This record gives sequence, C-alpha cells and structure tokens, in this order.
Amino acid sequence: MNIRYFPLLLVLTILLLVSSSASAVLDYKDKEIVSADTVIDDDLLIYGDNVDIRGTVLGDVMAFGGSVRISGNVTGDVMAGGGIVTITGIVGDDVRIGAGDVVIEGNVGDDVFVGAGTVEVSEGAYIGGDMVFGSGNVEIRGEVAGNIEGGGGEVILAGPVGGNVELEVGNINILPSARINGTVEYTSPKEVTFPPSTVIQEVIFTRQEPTGILNIPETFSIFIGWFIRFIYLLIIALLVLALLPDHVEAVARNIPDNPLLNMVIGFALVVIAFVGSVVFMVTVIGIPIGLILLFVTLFALYAARLYFGLWLGRLVYKRLGKESKPWMDMVLGVLVLFILTSLPWVGGLIYLLVTFLVIGVIFGTMRGSAKA
Repeated sequence: MNIRYFPLLLVLTILLLVSSSASAVLDYKDKEIVSADTVIDDDLLIYGDNVDIRGTVLGDVMAFGGSVRISGNVTGDVMAGGGIVTITGIVGDDVRIGAGDVVIEGNVGDDVFVGAGTVEVSEGAYIGGDMVFGSGNVEIRGEVAGNIEGGGGEVILAGPVGGNVELEVGNINILPSARINGTVEYTSPKEVTFPPSTVIQEVIFTRQEPTGILNIPETFSIFIGWFIRFIYLLIIALLVLALLPDHVEAVARNIPDNPLLNMVIGFALVVIAFVGSVVFMVTVIGIPIGLILLFVTLFALYAARLYFGLWLGRLVYKRLGKESKPWMDMVLGVLVLFILTSLPWVGGLIYLLVTFLVIGVIFGTMRGSAKA
C-alpha cells in the first residue's frame, strides 16, 4: 500500500457534531449500548453520548459519540469517531477511526487507519494488516503484522512489526523490546540511534527542518482540511438521514426527474432568497427575518449535496450489482461527490449544478407534499 501519512489531529472536531444529549440510531434504534448477549446479524450504525458495543455484530459497524467502546466481536469493518475510542474486543476486518484519543487493546484482523490526538496500541494487542496514522503522540507496544506508516509529534515503537516502517515525525523512539522485520525509513528534524537487533533490515534517515508547530508538511495540511470538510458533511448527512429519513428518500427519488428544469428553479430560488434577505435586513423590523432567511439559504447551499449523495451512492451500488442500505448509499455517494467537487476547475461547476438541482427538487417535493 502506498498511503501517505496524514496527521489528523483536528478530527477532534467531529465531536462538535456527534456529542449530543439526544442519541439517534438507524439500524439499532433508541439504544447506545449493545449488550453482551446480543447478536446483530446485519450492519450497524449507532451513535449517542456514550456508545458501548459489548455484543456480536455480524457485519460492519459505524459508531459515533462522545466515547465509543467496542469490547465485543465485530466480524466486518469498524468506522468510529468520538472523543475517546477504545477497542478491547475483536474486529474481523479494517478499522477506521477519527477521535481525540484512541486505545487499541484487542485484535484487529486487517488494516487500521487512525487520525487522533493520541494513539495507544497496548501490549497484547494485535493488528493483522497495516497501520496508518496521523497523530500528536503514538505508542505502539502491541504487534503489527504488516507495515506501519504515519506522521506525528512523537512515536514510540515497542512491539513486533512484520513489515516496513515509514514515518514522518518530530521524534521517534524504538525500545529494545521492538523487532522490526523490514526497513525503517523516517523523516525527522534529528537522527536517533536505535537499540541493536531491533531493526532487521536497513535504516534510512531524512533530515527535515520544522515546518510548523507540529512539523506537518504543507501538503498534509491541505489534505487535513479536505478530510475535515468531508467528515463535517458526512456526519451532517447521516444525522439528517436519521432524523428525516422519509424526506431525504423522497427528494433523492425525484432527483432524476426534469434535472434541467429543477436546476433553473433552484438557481432562481437561491437568487430570490439572497435578494429577499438583503431587502429584509435593510429595514430594522425585518432584520431577524432576513438573518433567518440568509442562514437557511446558506445551509441549503451547504447541505444540498447530502440528498444528491444518497441518490449517487444508490446508483453506484446498483450499477455494481450490490445490495446496500441507505446509510451505505449516503457514505459512498457523499465521498464520491466530495471528491468530484474538489477537482480543480470543474469542481466548482459540479458543486453549483448539484446544489441548484437539489434545491429545485426539494422545492418540487415539498410543493407536491403540500398539494397531497
């Protein structure tokens, strides 16, 4: 794998969107705890203040909350975000985490991707594939069967590594208990000496002058900003899908109908809304109405993509001949659309066309519902 490191400390901002006193769930309704004797033969999306998965999930898990703990058995992938994410159980496939603090004490069958303030892989933990991280401080005392790639402030390696290690760090410390079967290639402001017999193959050092407080290269900073914007949109999309499933589904179903007409309607509505908000704010009495109208318009311009994302993700799964659930359609569609709208030159045009289209469809859908 040729995945570049990505210091994702600001994934902490996920908490601004997911730590709410009112929990909401799609596949596992009205609960934040999956008890130890529970077996869910399906994929699971769960979020709330304190998520605790103690039982067995025969599928994938998406979990978001102030704290997320997985002490049970998940046979598929895990995607988690929160203030603290702890894995003490067994995950059969990949793990993707964005959090303030991450602790892995259990077994992960394949790759681990982490963006966090601190990351700890405890002694006795096992990662069956590669580990890719971006973090302030990382301590890996457990076993990683594959490669380790990452960037961070300080990295401590104290366990066995089956493959290569490639790091960009402020400081690296390899303890005598470590055993790295491949090469160690690291970029850092200073070169360090490793204990004998800890690195089986060669050590390659590249000196780098500090580029900032966290020594994060500019290219990584650009990626971080992109990643955070995607996380914001994805969380909002999942929340809206959870709270207004019928509305989102209805709008998504109507997207293919009269796209050009809906684009024109959407453009006209946006222009009218902006002009109306200005007109209202010119008068003292109308300022509150103008501000509300402006806020609703700006939010519509931002969130319109989630409706299109649901439709797009469903279309992709259908073309691939695979079954999917609404949240799976949403995640895939939002990701694909976010990539397309991030492209230079054409990305802005795609964004505007999709936004105007969806606003026109929302207007038509609400108008049709009112008539019914």
